[in-house]
Amino acid sequence: MYVLYTALLLSMEESFDIYSTANGLIQVSNPVRRQILTHLLTSDLSLTDISNITGKAQSTLSVHLEKMASDALVVFRDDPADSRRKIFSLSSKLMARSRDVNNEGLEAYYKTLETVTEKDCSFFKVIMRAMIIGAEASGLCIGAAMRQVGKNIGTVLAKKIKSTKVEDIISELQEFYEKNGIGEVCVYTFMPLTIIVRDNYELTHCAAESISMFSQGVFITVLQELTKKRYRIAASECFGASNNYSKFVIEQII
Repeated sequence: MYVLYTALLLSMEESFDIYSTANGLIQVSNPVRRQILTHLLTSDLSLTDISNITGKAQSTLSVHLEKMASDALVVFRDDPADSRRKIFSLSSKLMARSRDVNNEGLEAYYKTLETVTEKDCSFFKVIMRAMIIGAEASGLCIGAAMRQVGKNIGTVLAKKIKSTKVEDIISELQEFYEKNGIGEVCVYTFMPLTIIVRDNYELTHCAAESISMFSQGVFITVLQELTKKRYRIAASECFGASNNYSKFVIEQII
């Protein structure tokens, strides 16, 4: 988190993304490279595809892609259908994105910090939320990083859950969330599988999205590990007067 804050302070005047690579954290602020990486998040692309998407000449893009490859942001391979073409894919993970400073969010950040002094407060539980709210309010969108943290926790949790039935898995996750004060988990529907998580704290909308992505990472990973099937988030939203309700739809990938 300290590294992400440092990157934010160094780049307050320009938009940027932060990727985790084999070479460490890489900050990307060039608009063309950000656009390429954003599209590579969803699918592999050829140089022609990238040219069509960006509107840039292939010669210009080749310079960008060469730099991105040396930074371990992307890798490329020969196209099986045409060895003269290269297919580019992402070899890094998106960890954070910048966004505009939110004064309302900063107020919520300090309000959250005030609860640390309360007798019945769990210090680290509040600090985690305060860090998320503070980062978002300062202009650093850390949803992608929170989703990765959720995935990591999901991998550990899956080893402790014996059942492979979706209903039982969700029940165990409900207990985990309640026991650790993360939130109250409710199954809205099983077909499609729709989860609602109610947080006990007032949140800004931006922070609510990042915390929701944490839960999405947990649920998706645990389900995949235990059922040996692939899932994705088909839809998600945060709502409520205090932005403390997160709802997401989990869909199996056939």
